[in-house]
Amino acid sequence: MLKTQYIALGAVCGLAFSAVGAAHAQSAAAQLPAGTVLSTQPAGSVPVTAPTDPASNLATRGTQIVKGVTGSETSATPGALDENGLPSLSSASTGNVTGLLSYCISKKLVNSTTARSTARSLAKRDDVKSDQGYSIGGQGLLQNGSSTPFDISTLNKSKRVELCSDLVKKGQSLSD
Repeated sequence: MLKTQYIALGAVCGLAFSAVGAAHAQSAAAQLPAGTVLSTQPAGSVPVTAPTDPASNLATRGTQIVKGVTGSETSATPGALDENGLPSLSSASTGNVTGLLSYCISKKLVNSTTARSTARSLAKRDDVKSDQGYSIGGQGLLQNGSSTPFDISTLNKSKRVELCSDLVKKGQSLSD
């Protein structure tokens, strides 16, 4: 008899926990892994396009979900690259530059004590901690004044290394 009561109590507790879990799942936003490609854009996401690749037109190929990026869909900015084939850093926020420096270091695109110390000193600043561009930069996305972030992984490796070197210089000028 006592065994039956424990089994019944366990079943009731299990149902209660599953009901709470189901209610939470219904109220929580669906989380998809970064890099997931959908045929339609989820609300609150920003497409990532490669301005150098006309075939990356999101209207025909779907939308890439980038974790932590919000906004509305826009087409890629024509002429996003300068004459050297690099995107401009002039409009990038301090937080975005810091995040991109961290990205460059983690991807071994820049390997210097200067890069590490610059990224660390900038990351400690309050204006960087509160800048959403910091987390976007950490994913390799440059906010260069357009509403669509530029994914630096679309550049060939030599251009990414060159851009990361420029980011170190820009970061040093921002930390002065």
